[in-house]
Amino acid sequence: MIIRRYARAGLAIAAVLAIGGGLTSCASATAAGAACDQSQKRNMGVVAGSTANAPATSLASSAVEQLSAVSKSNGSVTVVVPSGTPQVMGTTLVGSTAQDAIVCQNDQRNKLNQITSYINGLKATAPQVDFLGSIDRAARNLGSKPMGVLVIGSGLQTTDPLDFASSGVLYADPAQVVSDLKSRNLLPSDLNGVTVYWSGMGDVAGAQAPLTIPARSNLIAIWTAIIKAAGGTLSLLPEPASGTAVSGLPAVSTVPIEAVQTKTDWTHPIVIRNSDLLFVKDTATFADQAKAQGVLAQLVPSIEQNGQLVTITGTASKDQATSNTADLALSHQRAAAVKAALVQLGVPASLLQTAGVGHDWCGWKSETDAGGAYSDALAEQNRSVILTSPGVGLCS
Repeated sequence: MIIRRYARAGLAIAAVLAIGGGLTSCASATAAGAACDQSQKRNMGVVAGSTANAPATSLASSAVEQLSAVSKSNGSVTVVVPSGTPQVMGTTLVGSTAQDAIVCQNDQRNKLNQITSYINGLKATAPQVDFLGSIDRAARNLGSKPMGVLVIGSGLQTTDPLDFASSGVLYADPAQVVSDLKSRNLLPSDLNGVTVYWSGMGDVAGAQAPLTIPARSNLIAIWTAIIKAAGGTLSLLPEPASGTAVSGLPAVSTVPIEAVQTKTDWTHPIVIRNSDLLFVKDTATFADQAKAQGVLAQLVPSIEQNGQLVTITGTASKDQATSNTADLALSHQRAAAVKAALVQLGVPASLLQTAGVGHDWCGWKSETDAGGAYSDALAEQNRSVILTSPGVGLCS
């Protein structure tokens, strides 16, 4: 069951963000501008902190964008470190209460810089990792119009009821995982209508073996299903987490990663991120041909052993386009580029066919950030190539 004993350190986060905040309390309305708007506050939960077997926490630009939207709304953030026993660090204002527009904007910038530095410095203090319990805690009391929940981490939970370190859990049917959580009443309870922005899912370090494409694809499918079943939406932030793990942190169990040829479930779509293939923007050309072939080479034995026709489907971001015509063409071209690379790696061309859907498909996700503005970083999650067997849909 989800562990309900939470370490509390609310004073710590409050103290950090109090530094440099003196201007706010004594500011008064002047001709320079109106007071900060307090009528549209939107709050966010944040699950972050360095743990063993994952890259040290470092907020990517797209994650900072989400926090910036909170700051501009004069909202608050609740921070939880995803230790095996989630550490609730407290809730703090990251906006301003100034009575002058210029002071308000300066205060918002300062608070954003402070909360970013604070989050980057957080570390787990208990063994194992519990994302599910941490998300549940971070999503509480976000208000009637929440900005969302921001999660930084690999997604490889190592505590019950979602212990990926247990044999076979990483490769389980997402629907079965959700059914089990529902039967035990263990889905997060406050995610209805909430977007969960996740950075670094599947990215690991230290003793944890890297995830294969099928393993990462199923990990994403499991979390997508969990968050959807809880009433929310998963939005993957594009920048891969990299670097080494912080030394000296409490132990985290490693998750077994099995060979692609023995653990590729062709009853579900296999999603390859654009951040793995690295297409040059708006083209079907790989920025690094050798890296792309290295990624695709993982799938060659599985495709051959599967022995059935595999459809390679390209998807594209909308990028504020009013028509899908150009995106259809681009997604077809990218699927063809992947097919050509797989054939070059030895897959019989007769086992591969291509398709493209542009941005008009079942798995397309919003490309606007928490503040409602278009974000190329969020659009990146819609740029992918998906492999499916006969009878398997893109969103199965």
